[in-house]
Amino acid sequence: MADINWSRIPSLTTLRAFEATARLEGYSAAARALNVTPAAIAQQVRKLEVDIGTPLVRKEGRGLALTDAGRRLSEPLHAAFTLIADGIDDLHRAEASRGVRVSTTDYFASSVILPRLGAFWKQHPTVQVSFSPDGNTAPVDLENFDVVIRGDAPGHQWAQHQQITLVETPMVISAAPALVGNGKVDLATMPWISDRGIGGGAFEQAVRMVGCDPDAITLVDPGSGKMELEALLMGYGLHFGPELIIRDRLADGSLVKVEAALDMRGAYYAIYANGPVPGQVRLFLDWLKATCAPLSSD
Repeated sequence: MADINWSRIPSLTTLRAFEATARLEGYSAAARALNVTPAAIAQQVRKLEVDIGTPLVRKEGRGLALTDAGRRLSEPLHAAFTLIADGIDDLHRAEASRGVRVSTTDYFASSVILPRLGAFWKQHPTVQVSFSPDGNTAPVDLENFDVVIRGDAPGHQWAQHQQITLVETPMVISAAPALVGNGKVDLATMPWISDRGIGGGAFEQAVRMVGCDPDAITLVDPGSGKMELEALLMGYGLHFGPELIIRDRLADGSLVKVEAALDMRGAYYAIYANGPVPGQVRLFLDWLKATCAPLSSD
């Protein structure tokens, strides 16, 4: 593809004014199409004639007619603007059909988003949303995803991106009732399910906060973050994590909160790229923020 010498090309404003004048056969019609005054259109066309060095329009009766030079310029201009408009329309259609791509965690998707997603689709039935359960420790990838949902401490900032705080939640220790019974348990002698989902040393910090040595406790490793909840429900060990994720399990009695001197909170964030936010992404972000707002707890 040959390089374009932009210094030889007049301004887009003058070219657009002339193209509309030629196509609509007059300053007034062009002005209405471009939402400016006829005088502004006439001024731009005259400026283009000066730049090119030849008349492009001439008076004919009460109207305007193109000169030979004007006709030679109007045809490629119209073709070029049509090509640009078609390219932009194609891009809009491609973006609309792509939907919203969300990277999240298994826990947040299954506990918060998916049970409520039907309400979003009821409001916006044409907006497709796809999820990738990449986990909380996965990199924030805003080249392949429109929205990345991650958990961290309250007040955490992703300096290179925009973000919305979705929800704050206490961090708790929980267990299956069969593991801890109804009495007080010695946390140092209990098995713990190893942390693969939170990261950042939060698990070790919590273990120390409740009086245990992270290097001395028995760890049960289910093999993946996705299996932690299953191991927890089966009674294989204590679990440290956001109360929000297990709230329904605490309510139905399949899990119980283990009383401990733990004073930690977590938050979930929706992270997205700087710059203009596509319409479908904005719809999803607004819905997600409104949906999560009532879920924060002390």
